[in-house]
Amino acid sequence: MSFFTSDLTWILLLPVIGGVGVYVFPTKAARWWALAFSAATFVLSMWIFFRILNTSGISGFGDLNHLADQVKLNWINLQAGSSRFTVQYFLGVDGLSLPMVILNALLTMLAVIGGWQKKRVKDYMAMMLFLEAGVMGVFMALDIFLFFLMWEVELAPMFILIGVWGSDAIKHGVPGRVYSAWKFLLYTFFGSVFMLAGFILLYFNIGSSDMQYLSTHLIGGTTSIFGIGVTLQLLTFLLVFMAFAVKIPMFPFHTWLPDAHTDAPTEVSVLLAGVLLKMGAYGLIRFCFTLFPGGLGQFAGWLAVIAVINILYGAAICLVQRDMKKLIAYSSVSHMGIILLGVAAAAGAGNGMFTGALAGGDQAFRQVALTGATLQMFSHGIITGMLFFCVGVIYDLAHTREIAVFGGIAKRMPMLGTLFTFAAMASLGLPGLAGFVAEYMVFTSSFRVWTIPTLIAVFTMILTASYLLWMIKRVFFGPFKQKWNWLPDVSARELVPLFALAGLIVFVGVYPAPLINMISSSITPIIHTAVTMIK
Repeated sequence: MSFFTSDLTWILLLPVIGGVGVYVFPTKAARWWALAFSAATFVLSMWIFFRILNTSGISGFGDLNHLADQVKLNWINLQAGSSRFTVQYFLGVDGLSLPMVILNALLTMLAVIGGWQKKRVKDYMAMMLFLEAGVMGVFMALDIFLFFLMWEVELAPMFILIGVWGSDAIKHGVPGRVYSAWKFLLYTFFGSVFMLAGFILLYFNIGSSDMQYLSTHLIGGTTSIFGIGVTLQLLTFLLVFMAFAVKIPMFPFHTWLPDAHTDAPTEVSVLLAGVLLKMGAYGLIRFCFTLFPGGLGQFAGWLAVIAVINILYGAAICLVQRDMKKLIAYSSVSHMGIILLGVAAAAGAGNGMFTGALAGGDQAFRQVALTGATLQMFSHGIITGMLFFCVGVIYDLAHTREIAVFGGIAKRMPMLGTLFTFAAMASLGLPGLAGFVAEYMVFTSSFRVWTIPTLIAVFTMILTASYLLWMIKRVFFGPFKQKWNWLPDVSARELVPLFALAGLIVFVGVYPAPLINMISSSITPIIHTAVTMIK
């Protein structure tokens, strides 16, 4: 398959062409051009899904070594003496990556609709499309250096989107948009340095950057750091994991997220919560679990503890937030902790600290935990995206997100009040909606491996209900404040992304089987390989 005949190549090229093309047209036409190319990317991602479905069935989306769709071409081949450095243009999708590709395409298309009225709209649309292309590359790249390149490419458009179109409120002596953009960049770049060091260590020990080869030739041996012996599995895991921990974000590397969300435009917050955080979770499963299962197994107990801190701390700090956007940002820290707990349960040896009754682990429970964590990535993306869209509608009209200044505005905005309440119910895990399925899978399976951490994490669901219902009550219900008597309800354009995400939340909540089966096709071999290393 050549470069231009691969549909995966066009998943990358369509947003780039769309982003460049917006500058050719006048402003009004440029909006439609951006929407057309974001929609085309989404349609192509769905076409890939249905093509694989019709060919192989719902359980035939494959795994890393049996990809449902791929393109692999030689790209860089340098020979210096006896040393050779090679990088491949290797893209592929399976049951783990394809849901993330579809999610990215969907949220970008909806973000284009949401950002229809932005200032400097041509630049805004171009940056969102370039961001989409970078994130697509992260989810599809299966060469470790190509993955790193795409990981870095994503930084530039997100930095510009926050830094140019973000909030002008002064923060630490500079506009908040400038402060938050640099904080996002520096935190992510800090993690990336460790990732690159881990990938270089991996490459020169194994001699390949191909994920398929690396997954069957795991790094081994030991080394000494400051006189302390450590396995190369654990060392490379910790180096690569650092980048994913920052992006997830994992406590204590989470502080960039509330600032970025607070100062970013609405649509950028949707993409940040919906897909950029998932880059870290995806990398943890795709790279750390696949390439360093032994190292991850050694760290699993600590990962379970950190996951509970994420869940508990994120939920507790939401209770004192005054800004709606900041509250949802910290709720993301809590919900991403559920993904960490699912990964810790899948990797946990079951005979270390905080162990449950399951001695030595159980492959079925591990698989359910990791499938639930992956499903949580998708569910959190659509639910939190809807919450941020709802907050954006209020902010565009009232120019404030402070919870205390509102009251009873459901009388003026009944449709938005209904949709916001719906999204909050999904976020707190109401049965029948997307948030419940993933959380149920993670908690029930992790209880068998990490009993005490799971009990603590489940308790925090009470806090989740508390802060979400508290926000809804104070903003939309209760005594109506007359100063908001002029507020109109949500517009027809703004209803498009809200209805689209609401429908998807219900579908995944009521009938999650297709998504679970697709994910399981990729998770099963990861768990099967890892169990032999972890025991």
